[in-house]
Amino acid sequence: MPGVHLQRRVAELIQRAALIAVVCGLIPSMAGAQAAPQIPSTVPEIWNEWCARCHARDGTGKVAQPTIKVVPMNFTECAIASAEPDADWMAAIRHGGPAVGLSSQMPAFGEVLDDDRVIGLIAHIRRFCAERNWPSGNLNFPRPIFTEKAFPENEVLLLPVVAHRTNRPDQAELRTVFERRLGRRAQLEFVLPFESVYIADRKRGLGDVELSVKYALNPQASGYLVSAGFDFLFPTGAESRAAGEFDPLFEPYVALATTLGETYLQAQLKLELPKPGSWREKEVLYSVYVGRDTSSFPNTWTPGIEFTSENYELALTPQIRKGLTKTGALAASVGLRLPLNERVDQGIRLVGYLLWEYREPVFAAR
Repeated sequence: MPGVHLQRRVAELIQRAALIAVVCGLIPSMAGAQAAPQIPSTVPEIWNEWCARCHARDGTGKVAQPTIKVVPMNFTECAIASAEPDADWMAAIRHGGPAVGLSSQMPAFGEVLDDDRVIGLIAHIRRFCAERNWPSGNLNFPRPIFTEKAFPENEVLLLPVVAHRTNRPDQAELRTVFERRLGRRAQLEFVLPFESVYIADRKRGLGDVELSVKYALNPQASGYLVSAGFDFLFPTGAESRAAGEFDPLFEPYVALATTLGETYLQAQLKLELPKPGSWREKEVLYSVYVGRDTSSFPNTWTPGIEFTSENYELALTPQIRKGLTKTGALAASVGLRLPLNERVDQGIRLVGYLLWEYREPVFAAR
């Protein structure tokens, strides 16, 4: 069938172009990893005179005579402090605690500190985490809908999908994802999906359960982050059973994160390994996401677009993400997955997520 062959050839060309674009986009960031910023000589004095009253000279937040009612963040606790991007701390220092959903007892210093000293204070705060090999919070980008983040996280997500396909009943799925950071660089993930699919007749119930492990490979690089992981898929869903698939699937992957100027670039390449004796049925999946914040605050809007591929099936997903609280601990995203080919099989899908970063305060104490 010449038409099918041509379509697959075009799909292959698009896939190769996308992979080349990812590599070319990463090379400048990998080559241009920047050294830590220099701290102006006046910054330690500013910290001791202005900031240590609440946060203590050693950054623990433990002072002999507390001057505020709330408990300050312990900057020496690397698991919490290292995950924060500089932009969040910059907003808190310049505009005060209420600007980022924190206590009103945190004053604003934007009118008395220039940019160099604000950046210097952030670098000074970073030094309170004395342990090495924690990935930089500056690479903790907003989550895309499909692409796995390279940064290890502590999150709970609800991911609904509604698929509309021509001349076929609609399908729906709701995936619950629990992510737990393990130590400095690892993450454990558990996915429990519920789905409504059409297989001869309507089937509802549990989908394919997933268990995943992820590990950050290069935490000391400042311009990019690479993580490797694998998914175990257990064929507990009706669709897998109807297809006669009873063996677990093993899916290794690599996830990447970097920036192009002020734009986020995230990518993932995954290989779905088949059961023994069926290597020709293997599947290659990859995705590329490009997005950009509209402001420096945690509750900003983040528009983006995601290119996804599963073998010959290609799709684009324009999407937008919004922090639902000033701290950014709650967020939501919505998008529309539009097929570029195989339109009858893929269909148009309404996708999105509701996210909770459970180690972050949703509403800070006043």
